[in-house]
Amino acid sequence: MSQPPARNSGRHRGQGRATGHGGPSGSARRAALAAQIRRTGIATAVVSTLGIVMINTTGIAHSEPVVIPGLRTAGTVADPASGGVADAATDRLSDPALLGQQRDDAARRQAQADRVDRDEALAQLSILLLQQRTTATESARQQEELRWVSPIQARLTQHFGGANGHPGIDLGAPMGTPVVAAHGGIIIYAGWESGYGNFVQIQHANNVVTCYAHLSRISVRVGQQVATGQQVGLEGSTGFSTGPHLHFEVRLGGQNGTKIDPLAWLARHNVSY
Repeated sequence: MSQPPARNSGRHRGQGRATGHGGPSGSARRAALAAQIRRTGIATAVVSTLGIVMINTTGIAHSEPVVIPGLRTAGTVADPASGGVADAATDRLSDPALLGQQRDDAARRQAQADRVDRDEALAQLSILLLQQRTTATESARQQEELRWVSPIQARLTQHFGGANGHPGIDLGAPMGTPVVAAHGGIIIYAGWESGYGNFVQIQHANNVVTCYAHLSRISVRVGQQVATGQQVGLEGSTGFSTGPHLHFEVRLGGQNGTKIDPLAWLARHNVSY
């Protein structure tokens, strides 16, 4: 007995594999799949910011990320040409050439800073040396102003004053012994003077005047500045003299001022005979 051909049930149609030849249409397959999901409850459709749940014919859910053109995530840059996401962005901080350039720049800056520090140190040193030199010069000048020396290397042959009122001291030495300025000053007289023979007068600070008489030779001229110990002539026996010697006087108050004991004056300035 013949039987009518068997019809495929909806369940079989829903589980069948689409071949594209004589099978149900796409709309029918999707409807059947949706009905199966509702019946079995195996999977549900989920939509989230991370992706859209896709369901295959077996009912197992898969999540696929959504690709949004132009969206930039951390560490990536959008590639307008491709419409997608390009390779990870870079600022070339790890580029060896850039690192080398940065090291060179840092070295140049450090060298510049070192030059500035060195120049400042040299400037400070120059100022210090100049101050020291100025101080030393001023100290030497002050010492020179205070320093007195023996006018001649000789022995004392006659004191100041006495019965005949000797106006100075006599210092005897061999003929031609150098005579020097007992202290720095200006020559105010250099020439012949009655009784004194060849005669030199030097004016010092505070209007103090020293006198050098009986010289055999005069080595300075009027107006000349002389330093302490500078030669002014040679010992001799000119004028009223009984033999080679230097007649030395100290006058306070100028060229014709008060005559005082030269030994006492020299002693006050650490010079003795």
